[in-house]
Amino acid sequence: MTAPTTCDVCGFVYAGVTPRDVAPRLTAATTSLANVVAASGDVVRIRPSEQRWSILEYACHLRDVLISIRERLILATIVDVPTGVALHREERVERGFYGNDSVDDVAEDIRMMSRLLLTTYAVLTAHDLQRRLIYSPVSPNEVTILWAAAQAVHEAEHHLGDVEENLTLLA
Repeated sequence: MTAPTTCDVCGFVYAGVTPRDVAPRLTAATTSLANVVAASGDVVRIRPSEQRWSILEYACHLRDVLISIRERLILATIVDVPTGVALHREERVERGFYGNDSVDDVAEDIRMMSRLLLTTYAVLTAHDLQRRLIYSPVSPNEVTILWAAAQAVHEAEHHLGDVEENLTLLA
């Protein structure tokens, strides 16, 4: 399978993310999302519709995505064409794994996981960025480490849009 080149929902273009773009874009999006979560008040746990997660659920999902992508980056520098572990995003929400997370902790977790991913990313060479991996057994696309880093940017920017949209829907 080939990796997505754009997001059908938000229009994100993976090829539009250069190696130098990863850190500033990921930092900007995760900082903004963490700030929205921290400032959302009582609506943070409310789903505006059955089709949408709550602001806190989107934030917890992003935290877990950043953890997962960091591990994929590390694995792909060590093992030739490894397969990343499936995130099981829907199951995490359905099973209530995010129900006991505090708003302040999740906001700080997002900031911390972004910093940790970027600290790892910073040591990667141009050669490393071209190493390949199978993104996950659920999405068995063969991608480069650079594509996976762009996916981290995409997830952060996309879900920032989701939480901002939730605030509008809940106002």
